[in-house]
Amino acid sequence: MTSSFVAPSPQPERPESIQWLQLVAGLLVVFVALQWTASALGSDRGQAGLLVGLIVVIATLGVERLFFQRSFTASADALGLGFPALRGFLTAMALSVLLLLVIPLFAHVRQASVSLFPGWSWLLFGLFAQAGIAEEILFRGYLFGYLRRRRPFWQAALLAAGPFVVVHLLLFITLPWPIALAALLLAVALSFPFAHLFELGGGTIWPSALVHFVVQGAIKLAVVSGESGLTLPLVWMAASAVLPFLVFLVPRRRSQGSFHAPARVSAE
Repeated sequence: MTSSFVAPSPQPERPESIQWLQLVAGLLVVFVALQWTASALGSDRGQAGLLVGLIVVIATLGVERLFFQRSFTASADALGLGFPALRGFLTAMALSVLLLLVIPLFAHVRQASVSLFPGWSWLLFGLFAQAGIAEEILFRGYLFGYLRRRRPFWQAALLAAGPFVVVHLLLFITLPWPIALAALLLAVALSFPFAHLFELGGGTIWPSALVHFVVQGAIKLAVVSGESGLTLPLVWMAASAVLPFLVFLVPRRRSQGSFHAPARVSAE
Protein backbone atom coordinates (compact mmCIF):
# COMPACT_ATOMS: atom_id res chain seq x y z
CA MET A 1 0.00 0.00 0.00
CA THR A 2 1.18 3.54 -0.68
CA SER A 3 0.45 6.97 0.70
CA SER A 4 0.62 8.90 -2.58
CA PHE A 5 -3.09 9.05 -3.41
CA VAL A 6 -2.59 6.87 -6.49
CA ALA A 7 -5.84 5.99 -8.17
CA PRO A 8 -6.58 2.29 -8.68
CA SER A 9 -6.11 0.79 -12.13
CA PRO A 10 -9.02 1.77 -14.38
CA GLN A 11 -11.98 -0.58 -14.81
CA PRO A 12 -14.52 -0.70 -17.65
CA GLU A 13 -16.93 2.15 -17.01
CA ARG A 14 -20.57 1.38 -16.32
CA PRO A 15 -23.29 3.99 -16.88
CA GLU A 16 -23.07 6.69 -14.21
CA SER A 17 -26.56 5.93 -12.90
CA ILE A 18 -25.55 2.29 -12.28
CA GLN A 19 -22.38 3.39 -10.53
CA TRP A 20 -24.37 5.68 -8.23
CA LEU A 21 -26.79 2.86 -7.40
CA GLN A 22 -23.87 0.58 -6.59
CA LEU A 23 -22.18 3.26 -4.50
CA VAL A 24 -25.28 3.98 -2.40
CA ALA A 25 -26.25 0.30 -2.13
CA GLY A 26 -22.80 -0.56 -0.82
CA LEU A 27 -22.92 2.37 1.60
CA LEU A 28 -26.29 1.26 2.98
CA VAL A 29 -25.19 -2.36 3.38
CA VAL A 30 -22.06 -1.48 5.33
CA PHE A 31 -23.74 1.27 7.37
CA VAL A 32 -26.51 -1.11 8.45
CA ALA A 33 -23.83 -3.68 9.36
CA LEU A 34 -22.05 -1.04 11.44
CA GLN A 35 -25.16 0.12 13.27
CA TRP A 36 -26.62 -3.35 13.78
CA THR A 37 -23.45 -4.96 15.09
CA ALA A 38 -22.69 -2.05 17.43
CA SER A 39 -26.26 -2.17 18.77
CA ALA A 40 -26.47 -5.96 19.00
CA LEU A 41 -23.15 -6.16 20.83
CA GLY A 42 -23.99 -3.26 23.15
CA SER A 43 -20.91 -1.39 21.99
CA ASP A 44 -21.97 2.15 22.89
CA ARG A 45 -18.52 2.91 24.36
CA GLY A 46 -16.48 0.63 22.15
CA GLN A 47 -16.86 -2.44 24.36
CA ALA A 48 -16.96 -4.62 21.24
CA GLY A 49 -15.39 -2.01 18.98
CA LEU A 50 -12.54 -4.21 17.76
CA LEU A 51 -15.03 -6.76 16.44
CA VAL A 52 -17.32 -4.07 15.00
CA GLY A 53 -14.37 -2.40 13.27
CA LEU A 54 -13.15 -5.71 11.83
CA ILE A 55 -16.62 -6.55 10.48
CA VAL A 56 -16.97 -3.12 8.85
CA VAL A 57 -13.50 -3.22 7.27
CA ILE A 58 -14.15 -6.69 5.82
CA ALA A 59 -17.62 -5.65 4.60
CA THR A 60 -16.29 -2.50 2.95
CA LEU A 61 -13.47 -4.39 1.24
CA GLY A 62 -16.04 -6.93 0.07
CA VAL A 63 -18.34 -4.23 -1.36
CA GLU A 64 -15.39 -2.57 -3.10
CA ARG A 65 -14.33 -5.91 -4.57
CA LEU A 66 -17.86 -6.92 -5.60
CA PHE A 67 -19.01 -3.67 -7.19
CA PHE A 68 -15.74 -2.36 -8.63
CA GLN A 69 -13.88 -5.60 -9.39
CA ARG A 70 -10.57 -4.57 -7.85
CA SER A 71 -7.97 -6.83 -6.29
CA PHE A 72 -7.65 -6.90 -2.51
CA THR A 73 -4.55 -4.68 -2.62
CA ALA A 74 -6.15 -2.19 -5.00
CA SER A 75 -9.31 -2.12 -2.87
CA ALA A 76 -7.30 -1.47 0.29
CA ASP A 77 -5.46 1.39 -1.44
CA ALA A 78 -8.69 2.83 -2.81
CA LEU A 79 -10.24 2.76 0.67
CA GLY A 80 -7.32 4.63 2.20
CA LEU A 81 -5.66 1.89 4.22
CA GLY A 82 -2.13 2.82 3.15
CA PHE A 83 0.50 4.66 5.17
CA PRO A 84 -0.52 8.28 5.90
CA ALA A 85 1.45 11.31 4.80
CA LEU A 86 3.25 12.84 7.78
CA ARG A 87 1.74 16.27 7.14
CA GLY A 88 -1.79 14.99 7.52
CA PHE A 89 -1.00 12.91 10.57
CA LEU A 90 0.66 15.82 12.38
CA THR A 91 -2.29 18.06 11.55
CA ALA A 92 -4.66 15.47 13.01
CA MET A 93 -2.51 15.14 16.14
CA ALA A 94 -2.49 18.91 16.70
CA LEU A 95 -6.26 19.15 16.25
CA SER A 96 -6.84 16.19 18.59
CA VAL A 97 -4.78 17.82 21.35
CA LEU A 98 -6.68 21.09 20.87
CA LEU A 99 -10.01 19.30 21.16
CA LEU A 100 -8.96 17.37 24.25
CA LEU A 101 -7.98 20.62 25.99
CA VAL A 102 -11.64 21.66 25.85
CA ILE A 103 -12.55 19.23 28.65
CA PRO A 104 -10.06 20.38 31.34
CA LEU A 105 -10.72 24.01 30.35
CA PHE A 106 -14.46 23.43 30.81
CA ALA A 107 -13.84 21.78 34.19
CA HIS A 108 -11.65 24.68 35.29
CA VAL A 109 -14.22 27.32 34.30
CA ARG A 110 -17.09 25.41 35.91
CA GLN A 111 -14.95 24.37 38.91
CA ALA A 112 -15.92 20.75 38.36
CA SER A 113 -13.90 17.60 38.77
CA VAL A 114 -13.21 15.29 35.84
CA SER A 115 -12.62 11.56 36.04
CA LEU A 116 -12.36 8.79 33.49
CA PHE A 117 -14.98 6.13 32.82
CA PRO A 118 -14.15 2.79 34.53
CA GLY A 119 -12.05 0.60 32.27
CA TRP A 120 -11.29 3.51 29.93
CA SER A 121 -7.85 2.20 28.93
CA TRP A 122 -9.39 -0.94 27.40
CA LEU A 123 -12.18 1.01 25.74
CA LEU A 124 -9.73 3.24 23.86
CA PHE A 125 -8.85 0.49 21.37
CA GLY A 126 -12.47 -0.41 20.71
CA LEU A 127 -13.49 3.21 20.28
CA PHE A 128 -10.68 3.85 17.81
CA ALA A 129 -11.66 0.78 15.79
CA GLN A 130 -15.40 1.55 15.87
CA ALA A 131 -15.64 5.35 15.80
CA GLY A 132 -12.38 5.97 13.95
CA ILE A 133 -11.50 3.21 11.51
CA ALA A 134 -14.98 1.76 10.82
CA GLU A 135 -16.70 5.08 10.10
CA GLU A 136 -13.81 6.60 8.17
CA ILE A 137 -13.21 3.63 5.88
CA LEU A 138 -16.89 3.83 4.94
CA PHE A 139 -17.49 7.57 4.66
CA ARG A 140 -14.08 8.85 3.60
CA GLY A 141 -12.36 5.86 2.01
CA TYR A 142 -15.39 4.41 0.25
CA LEU A 143 -17.85 7.27 -0.32
CA PHE A 144 -15.70 10.39 -0.59
CA GLY A 145 -12.78 8.51 -2.16
CA TYR A 146 -14.99 7.20 -4.98
CA LEU A 147 -16.35 10.65 -5.76
CA ARG A 148 -12.98 12.37 -5.42
CA ARG A 149 -11.43 10.14 -8.07
CA ARG A 150 -13.93 11.64 -10.51
CA ARG A 151 -14.45 15.23 -9.33
CA PRO A 152 -12.68 18.25 -7.77
CA PHE A 153 -12.47 18.36 -3.98
CA TRP A 154 -15.41 20.61 -3.09
CA GLN A 155 -17.72 19.06 -5.65
CA ALA A 156 -16.89 15.59 -4.32
CA ALA A 157 -17.33 16.71 -0.70
CA LEU A 158 -20.74 18.26 -1.42
CA LEU A 159 -21.94 15.27 -3.43
CA ALA A 160 -20.83 12.93 -0.65
CA ALA A 161 -23.12 14.80 1.75
CA GLY A 162 -26.20 13.46 -0.08
CA PRO A 163 -25.76 9.70 0.49
CA PHE A 164 -24.19 10.54 3.86
CA VAL A 165 -27.43 12.21 5.02
CA VAL A 166 -29.53 9.36 3.60
CA VAL A 167 -27.80 6.65 5.63
CA HIS A 168 -27.81 8.77 8.79
CA LEU A 169 -31.60 9.10 8.58
CA LEU A 170 -31.63 5.55 9.92
CA LEU A 171 -30.52 7.02 13.25
CA PHE A 172 -34.03 8.45 13.69
CA ILE A 173 -35.29 4.86 13.98
CA THR A 174 -33.00 3.95 16.87
CA LEU A 175 -32.48 7.27 18.71
CA PRO A 176 -34.75 10.02 20.10
CA TRP A 177 -35.17 12.56 17.30
CA PRO A 178 -33.36 15.50 19.02
CA ILE A 179 -30.28 13.32 19.55
CA ALA A 180 -30.51 11.86 16.04
CA LEU A 181 -30.85 15.35 14.53
CA ALA A 182 -27.90 16.71 16.50
CA ALA A 183 -25.80 13.71 15.50
CA LEU A 184 -26.77 14.15 11.85
CA LEU A 185 -25.96 17.88 11.77
CA LEU A 186 -22.63 17.37 13.51
CA ALA A 187 -21.71 14.50 11.19
CA VAL A 188 -22.50 16.57 8.07
CA ALA A 189 -20.45 19.52 9.38
CA LEU A 190 -17.48 17.29 10.20
CA SER A 191 -17.54 15.57 6.81
CA PHE A 192 -15.78 18.56 5.19
CA PRO A 193 -12.76 18.85 7.53
CA PHE A 194 -12.54 15.06 7.58
CA ALA A 195 -12.39 15.03 3.78
CA HIS A 196 -9.60 17.63 3.96
CA LEU A 197 -7.70 15.47 6.46
CA PHE A 198 -8.18 12.48 4.15
CA GLU A 199 -6.32 14.36 1.44
CA LEU A 200 -3.69 15.81 3.75
CA GLY A 201 -3.00 12.22 4.77
CA GLY A 202 -2.24 11.28 1.18
CA GLY A 203 -5.61 9.69 0.51
CA THR A 204 -5.58 7.61 3.72
CA ILE A 205 -8.16 7.40 6.48
CA TRP A 206 -5.79 7.54 9.46
CA PRO A 207 -5.69 11.32 10.13
CA SER A 208 -9.49 11.69 9.95
CA ALA A 209 -9.92 8.43 11.90
CA LEU A 210 -7.81 9.85 14.74
CA VAL A 211 -9.87 13.04 14.99
CA HIS A 212 -13.15 11.14 14.56
CA PHE A 213 -12.11 8.86 17.43
CA VAL A 214 -11.36 11.87 19.65
CA VAL A 215 -14.66 13.59 18.80
CA GLN A 216 -16.73 10.51 19.63
CA GLY A 217 -14.54 8.91 22.26
CA ALA A 218 -13.49 11.73 24.58
CA ILE A 219 -17.02 12.67 25.60
CA LYS A 220 -17.83 9.00 26.28
CA LEU A 221 -14.83 8.50 28.54
CA ALA A 222 -14.80 11.81 30.43
CA VAL A 223 -17.04 11.95 33.52
CA VAL A 224 -17.71 15.41 34.96
CA SER A 225 -19.24 15.75 38.40
CA GLY A 226 -22.47 17.56 39.30
CA GLU A 227 -24.74 19.56 37.03
CA SER A 228 -21.77 20.44 34.81
CA GLY A 229 -21.93 16.90 33.52
CA LEU A 230 -25.17 17.81 31.76
CA THR A 231 -23.62 20.87 30.13
CA LEU A 232 -20.38 19.32 28.91
CA PRO A 233 -21.95 17.35 26.01
CA LEU A 234 -23.36 20.60 24.57
CA VAL A 235 -20.03 22.40 24.90
CA TRP A 236 -18.21 19.42 23.43
CA MET A 237 -20.59 19.21 20.48
CA ALA A 238 -20.11 22.92 19.74
CA ALA A 239 -16.32 22.62 19.96
CA SER A 240 -16.37 19.51 17.77
CA ALA A 241 -18.42 21.32 15.13
CA VAL A 242 -16.14 24.38 15.00
CA LEU A 243 -12.53 23.49 15.84
CA PRO A 244 -12.02 20.84 13.11
CA PHE A 245 -12.42 23.56 10.46
CA LEU A 246 -9.01 24.82 11.53
CA VAL A 247 -7.53 22.05 9.36
CA PHE A 248 -8.29 24.21 6.32
CA LEU A 249 -5.47 26.49 7.48
CA VAL A 250 -3.19 23.71 6.25
CA PRO A 251 -3.52 23.76 2.45
CA ARG A 252 -3.66 20.66 0.34
CA ARG A 253 -0.73 20.33 -2.00
CA ARG A 254 -1.20 20.39 -5.73
CA SER A 255 0.30 16.92 -5.94
CA GLN A 256 -2.64 15.74 -3.87
CA GLY A 257 -4.90 17.09 -6.53
CA SER A 258 -6.52 15.30 -9.54
CA PHE A 259 -8.56 12.28 -9.15
CA HIS A 260 -9.49 12.93 -12.80
CA ALA A 261 -6.07 11.91 -14.06
CA PRO A 262 -5.44 8.18 -14.31
CA ALA A 263 -2.41 8.29 -12.00
CA ARG A 264 -3.09 10.89 -9.32
CA VAL A 265 -5.76 12.99 -7.77
CA SER A 266 -6.03 16.49 -9.15
CA ALA A 267 -6.00 19.80 -7.40
CA GLU A 268 -9.11 21.93 -7.38
